[in-house]
This record gives sequence, structure tokens and C-alpha cells, in this order.
Amino acid sequence: KACYPSDGEDAALLKEKLKHTKITDKRLLEAAMYAPQWIEIVAGYLGWEGLRSAAWYFHAHINEGFSAEKETIVAHYSPIAPQDFNDGAFDIHWFHEAYETLGEERFDLLYDCAKYISAGANHRRSQLFADATLGKLKRSEMEKSVEDKRNKDHLLTYSLIPLAEPPESDVRERYDFIQKFLEQSKKFGAQRKASEALVSRIALGNLARNAGYDDVTRLVWDMEARKLDDLRSYFEPQALDEATTIQLVIDDEGAADIEIVSKGKTLKSIPARFKKDEYVTSLKELKGDLVDQYRRARKELERSMEYGTTFMVKELRGLLGNPVLAPLVRTLVFKAGDHLGYFNGDTLALTAPSAEQHTIGEEDKLIIAHPLHLYESGRWSEFQKDLFDRQIRQPFKQVFRELYLLNADERANATVSRRYAGHQVQPNKTVSLLKGRQWTVSYEDGLQKVFYADNLIANLYAMADWFSPADTEAPTLETVQFFDRTTYKSVPLEEVPPVLFSEVMRDVDLVVSVAHVGGVDPEASLTTVEMRKVIVQESLRLLKISNVRLDGNYARIDGNLGEYAVHLGSGGVYKQAKGALHIIPVHSQHRGRIFLPFLDEDPRTAEILSKIALLAEDQKIKDPQILAQLQA
Repeated sequence: KACYPSDGEDAALLKEKLKHTKITDKRLLEAAMYAPQWIEIVAGYLGWEGLRSAAWYFHAHINEGFSAEKETIVAHYSPIAPQDFNDGAFDIHWFHEAYETLGEERFDLLYDCAKYISAGANHRRSQLFADATLGKLKRSEMEKSVEDKRNKDHLLTYSLIPLAEPPESDVRERYDFIQKFLEQSKKFGAQRKASEALVSRIALGNLARNAGYDDVTRLVWDMEARKLDDLRSYFEPQALDEATTIQLVIDDEGAADIEIVSKGKTLKSIPARFKKDEYVTSLKELKGDLVDQYRRARKELERSMEYGTTFMVKELRGLLGNPVLAPLVRTLVFKAGDHLGYFNGDTLALTAPSAEQHTIGEEDKLIIAHPLHLYESGRWSEFQKDLFDRQIRQPFKQVFRELYLLNADERANATVSRRYAGHQVQPNKTVSLLKGRQWTVSYEDGLQKVFYADNLIANLYAMADWFSPADTEAPTLETVQFFDRTTYKSVPLEEVPPVLFSEVMRDVDLVVSVAHVGGVDPEASLTTVEMRKVIVQESLRLLKISNVRLDGNYARIDGNLGEYAVHLGSGGVYKQAKGALHIIPVHSQHRGRIFLPFLDEDPRTAEILSKIALLAEDQKIKDPQILAQLQA
């Protein structure tokens, strides 16, 4: 294993050296599988067609580690990331190619030799995968094992068993089974929940490849769009007795409900005499399924925007044909090339707020526009105004989503952001918030979020024990950093994709806003934010400032140089159609200058109030750095 072939050493030399020895072909294969640098020479010596591909197939699916050279070679055969192979991803096309080229006898021999690759259980797992792909395992047995024992390897195996006829319904049933497994994992602890979420993601990827989809997203959207095909009859009135009918209905925003009409009058609830009716019971189950679908679709659409997932025109048309998904898709702003607008499936065009239309082709690819794209287009405010004018509610924050761009300090520090340094947070609430945004928690690494497509890991550093109530000093946030997922080297902030950077900073800002440790017990009377709202309201009255209104957790300011929003939790400042502003507070300067109705020190409230007063009279600002941002 420590030796590598020298120049001039090839299959012919190996053949010469092996003369008059008792070394068998099997022993030679075992050596090559143990030390893959010899695969080329051994493959040349044996002359087996497809041996090289099959050997690397086993190394990709069984080995726990990937060197740079191995990653490069495996990438020649499969688009699957090395980490995904380690987690249980399976390349069905590669398997069939290797199996059919080598033949069953040679493939089985090579499989036996592959036990020298792994020191763990991956060798056994790869045999399970191969047996499943060849149809040697029963789907019902795998389902039972997953349901009774929550066996992760069997869930991965379950998605690889050949599809039954018709394949569409089989794929849908397996998709629902994996989603159910993921839903049930919520009742377990953080580590098990995270591991089962990872296995579910990999299992969906295996199912997508088994069913012939290009990627998991295509599978997810197709399954969600097809779900209602079998439910059409339930949207028609069904008679329960001579005067009463019942049916499923979906409102303008895509939310499902049960409508029961008796003698021409819509009832608020189902009468007790019908509650055990078989049809009513099935309607309740279907309503629950549609509610889950609606919730999943909202999360998946938001995730698609964050990760820049592309959509084909035919896929969007399919989503618009689903009464649950259509209201969600119709209100979102899409981007095709340099054009932004609402997708119109009838005219195949993107419609801007000005009614201007950009025609798109059947083969064009679209993405859900991120605020960064709206900001770069210079038309962000048009879409914001349009939503207000037409009173449109989006399924998630898109047009009014906060945008975070690199500030001067972050550009200067290159690899570290200290934007939120010094903020004290409540550990339990912080973990709860970030886990819902796909962050993970560990003793060694703290809070992390992995971006597989970009090969990046976001790390939020704070001196804290995230697994205890932290009865002593509350943890203080320190830095946000990004690391390469393969080398674990620090990545300069300027090289981090801007959308990814903005979303990570938005997550941290959410923590600072909601889980911040206030100067008083937030449970005592009002929450910290509500308290600040009252203080700001009274201060504005005393200062006779009339161009500020309070809206939820924000103070909205109509200034001369633009419209602003100051978050009453974090103190973050945003300008409409511009994104986050970088205004550095000097807390000691607030003392004695800003009136607070209590003596306890609360620099955050003073900071927020001073920012509101500053921006309310933005025509008087002299600071060149602030002016440069406002006038940009």
C-alpha cells in the first residue's frame, strides 16, 4: 500500500514477474482493491473488459475516505459527490454498467475482494445495494424493517429495488414512505433527527436515480404535482344524506379544507352523526395529506430560491395545474436570464409590474428570484409596490426578504465576519431556531450549516455549551466563517456566493433578533421587542417625529433619501430596494443623550432609538460612510 508504480512499470512487466509464482488472479485483485494505485496495471494484466470501472465503483461506494486523486478518478464515472457516497448514495447506472460488462461471476469475485477496502460496515451495505438493484430483495420486507427498527441502511436499500408496474404509482408510494419516515424523526433527539434527515435526503436521491429523474428536486416537484391526480373525485360534492353534501375545497392561497353544506347552508363543523362515516374519515386523511403537501411545498419553494434551483417551463406548468401549488407559484417572482417577472403558463411569459412581458421558450430554465437579483435589477421597489397595490401575499418572504451584502469590515477581514460579535443569546432558543433552518449542533464544531452544492460549511462561533441551559453567563456570539467542505480550509468571504452569504447572515440575524438576552426577563410582562416598541412610540411622540410608523417588529421610516426599516430586536437597518445598511453604533455616546424610562443599562434599545431618530431626519446626516450607502 505504501508503494506506487514507477515509470516503465506496466502490465507486461507484471506478467514477466508473475511467471513461476503461485499468485492467483484473486490474490492479485485483492491487492489491487486494497491499494488502488495498482488497479491500472492489474486490469491491463488480466485483460478483463470493464475491470477498471468496476474497481473504482467499489472504491466509491465502500471506502470511507477520498483522496484528491481518488475524487478526480471517481468524478470521471459519476456526478455524485464523495461525501454523498459515504452517506449511502448509490449510482445505479454505474452499477449496471460494471455488472453487465464484467458479468455476474467476475463481478461477484471482485465484490469478495472489495472487503479489503473498508474497515467498517460499508462492504455489507454495498452488497445490500447490489442485491436490491438486481431485484433480490423484497420491498415489503425493507418497509417492515424501516417501520419496526428504523433501519437506515434498509431505507437506502428500499429506494433502489426495481420499480413495479406502473412505475408512476410505485415511485409515488415510495416517495410518501420516505417523507413519512422523515416526519416521524421529529419526535427524536437532535442528533438522531439530523442523521435520519440526512438518510432521507440520500434515499430520495437514490429513488430519483432509480426512477430516471435528473435530480432530487425534479422528483419532489413531480410527486407533489401528481398527488392530486387521484383525488379529483373528492373535490366534487358527495351526498351524506338527502340534505347534506361534503367535499374537499382549496382556497385562493392553496390551503385545503373540508366544506359541508346542509340545506343550502355551509356548516362550521361536521355534525357528530357523520364523524364516523367512512367517506368523512377518508376526507379528513386527505385534508391532512394536502396540508402536509402545502407546508412541504412552501419550504421547498423557499429552499429552491435559497439554493438557486432551476425549473423547466413544463415543470412550472405542472405545478400550476395543481390547485394546492398553483397559488404559491403564481405569486413568486421568477428570473430567466436578465428578466424578472411573475410566471404566466398560458402565454409562456414573465410579466413585470409594469405589465411588460418577456416571452420565454419551452426549453428555457428559470429560477426563483432572490432579493439579490431584485437589488441588482434596480427594480426591487417596483415589485414591492406591486404586491401592496394588488394585496398579494407570498408563500414566504421573497420580495420583502432581508438582504445582507458584504460590508467594509468584512471585505477587510477577508475570511471572518464579526457583524454580530458581542450579542448575547439564549442557547436553547438559538439552537431551536437554527435547527429549523438546517443548522446542526455538535460539541466539537458548534453551530454549522452545510451547503453541499457549493461545497461550503458555514460556522457560527460562540463560547457556549449548546447542550445545556447555560445557567452561568449566556453565550456571546463571536464570528461567522465559511470553510471548504472537502479541505476544511477557510474560504474568503468575497468568494462565498452572495445569495448564500445573505441567507447565512439572515439566519444569524434571526437569532440575534429573537433569542437575544435582554436586560429584563422577557417573560415577565412584555417581550423585549414589544417593550422597545412602546419606548420608541412614546419617544417619537415627544420628539414630534411623524414620518415613522411601527409595523410588527420594525420601525418603518419615510425619509427624504429613501424608505428605511429598523428591526426592533437586532437594531439592523434596511433600506427599501437596497438591502442592509452598515451603521456602526458607539454605545457609550448614547448615555445621557437618549432618554430611556429605566435606569438599567440597555444599549441595544438606545441604539435602535438613535438610528430611528437619525434616519427620520436623513437630510441632516453628515457622516460620509452612511451618506455613501444612502445615496448609492
